[in-house]
Amino acid sequence: MKNIKSILALSLGLVSLAACSKWTDTEVKNPTSLTTSNKTDGYYARLREYKNSDHQVTFGWFSGWTAKGSSLQSSLAGLPDSIDIVSMWGGWSNLDEAKKADLKHFQEVKGGKALICFLILDIGASITPELTDAKRAEYAAKGIATDKMWTTWRHEFWDWSTEDTDAGQAKRIAAAEKYANAICDTIYKYGYDGFDLDAEPSYDHPFDTDYEMWKKPGGGALDYAPAEAFVKAMGKRIGRKAETEEGRKKLFVIDGEPEAFSGEMGHYFDYFISQAYYDGNTPSADRLTKMINSYGSALSTEEICKRWIITANFESYASTGGNPEGQILSFAAYQPAVAGVTYRKGGVGAFRFDMGYSASVADVVQGFSMKDVQGTAHPWMRKAIKIMNPVIE
Repeated sequence: MKNIKSILALSLGLVSLAACSKWTDTEVKNPTSLTTSNKTDGYYARLREYKNSDHQVTFGWFSGWTAKGSSLQSSLAGLPDSIDIVSMWGGWSNLDEAKKADLKHFQEVKGGKALICFLILDIGASITPELTDAKRAEYAAKGIATDKMWTTWRHEFWDWSTEDTDAGQAKRIAAAEKYANAICDTIYKYGYDGFDLDAEPSYDHPFDTDYEMWKKPGGGALDYAPAEAFVKAMGKRIGRKAETEEGRKKLFVIDGEPEAFSGEMGHYFDYFISQAYYDGNTPSADRLTKMINSYGSALSTEEICKRWIITANFESYASTGGNPEGQILSFAAYQPAVAGVTYRKGGVGAFRFDMGYSASVADVVQGFSMKDVQGTAHPWMRKAIKIMNPVIE
């Protein structure tokens, strides 16, 4: 990092409170320190004001978080200041002091939101306690095969039923509610800003799953009752329908198949996040149509669009800003149109966007000059922010 210089894009004296969107341009382009800054308290106050304003947000799934090392690629401190929401793709539990400090600075000083995220397919995924040796011995004595022990343990811990009866369904719903509350407890324990529900009930996966939260026992017909109970239980504690003011300050978002639920269920989610990785330069119209079909009875088209975040894939295409090159820029410029009416979208983002930290960019991509972000950290994300929220002179 010795050759990276911290600079301000504009002096703080040029910043106007009346033009919050200047915070897409007035930030350290190549941060070098987790603990120090050459910016004033006033700068950060105006940055937080920008984050709280009505604007198109910038979102991303953040992987490889360590908050340590000579490079800030693995730290929230290394993100452009104007990043609004980060969904932690792993590494969100058992925080050490470095991560705690990094998270606190991102939230309290920069005004960012940090969510935890994982797939919701089978009961207890990602937070079920480890299977102990004592339990393994108990299951072995009962004749339970080794490859069935983990599932047996999950079901036992959450009191999940595999009986296709009314009583079994009641137990599954109760287990789903317990699961949601446990995740909320985790969010509050670590001080995160909400939950990103990765809902993919119709997708194939490269691992074994029974889709327990979405299908009847045995993986047969669809049954969203447990998943809906999960959302409603979580929605009491975080998100726009939360029962407390503290809960309403947190976010509850859905990605993967954001149209998975329907009707009034749409009221629970702050954002609907589409993985538009293979859509080319413009998100497929089918994505928005599905969400309108799902939630149109409860939400207006304008409201659905304003909560819609469109994402590119930086895990595979970090060097090119998505596929095709500069996809995230075209997503940033895009605004959805329905029946001849153009609406404002919620924002854009990228999967594992931290992988684009040191990307090199050409002078012009997708018709946009890239000279103002060349040589900076996260150039693709910076340009996307500027396209959505241009500097007001």
